[in-house]
Amino acid sequence: MEETQTPLTTRNEEIGLLDMLVTVVENAKLLILGPLLVGLCALGIGFMLPQTYESVAVLQAERPVDPQNTPVGLNSATVASLMATASVLDPVAVTLGLVVENDIEEARRKLREQIKPSVGRTDKLLTLTVSASSSQQAQALARAVLRQTYIQSRPKGSDRSRLESQLAAAKTRAENAQNAAVSLAKRLESPGASVSNDLARSYADLLTVTAAAQAQATRLEAEIEGLSDAQLVQEPTLPKKASQPKKGLMAIGATLAVGLVLMLFVFVRQALRNTAANARVAGKLARIRQSLGLK
Repeated sequence: MEETQTPLTTRNEEIGLLDMLVTVVENAKLLILGPLLVGLCALGIGFMLPQTYESVAVLQAERPVDPQNTPVGLNSATVASLMATASVLDPVAVTLGLVVENDIEEARRKLREQIKPSVGRTDKLLTLTVSASSSQQAQALARAVLRQTYIQSRPKGSDRSRLESQLAAAKTRAENAQNAAVSLAKRLESPGASVSNDLARSYADLLTVTAAAQAQATRLEAEIEGLSDAQLVQEPTLPKKASQPKKGLMAIGATLAVGLVLMLFVFVRQALRNTAANARVAGKLARIRQSLGLK
């Protein structure tokens, strides 16, 4: 039984594949020209849509300056958050004339959509991506955002006074420790001087205090100065090509999607036709059996 059924099964499969091939060939024009036409329409729509250009700037807000790789400057994530605040965006909107009918909140909302700061996980570099309808506007907006970020990153009022007091104390502490270390070094280097463990330990402690005080002074100076163009790794770029819309992807996606839909439509339509034909044949056979008195 199995040997007799296997050829029939194979033949049925071949007939099924042949039917599918016939269906595809009969509807080849629809399956080819339809997706191509839709793809060309999508490409034309892509050229008609508003263009978006992106200017990219890279900022190194925090950087290591000592052997322990202690970061100096503002935290990159803090700077990224600062770029989206009203203290940065409102002056930018006013300076570039983006406020319409004194609606500063709407201008701020649009700027938040155009500005995308991100921080690298490993290098901690802050990447600022700014989008606009033209390359010049994107670059000008990126520069304005950086300029206002620099201003807002500098401490003001009582915070600045507190940091300056801490800086003066750190410098004094570093100077005193360094002078004491120099004096102790002269005693240790003098001829006939007896070097004890206490003197050597004191000298090492003074060097440690000096290094710590100098590192603290460096960090405080960086915090008081805030950000500037000196921390820029990459100036805001002037894009040559639009980043949006992606016309090629739009055309390819539309072509593939329509091709799939038309393929399904063709096979479903053919299946319905076959079902209707089979129903008519079955009806005729039923009438013949009824006429002959067969069940």
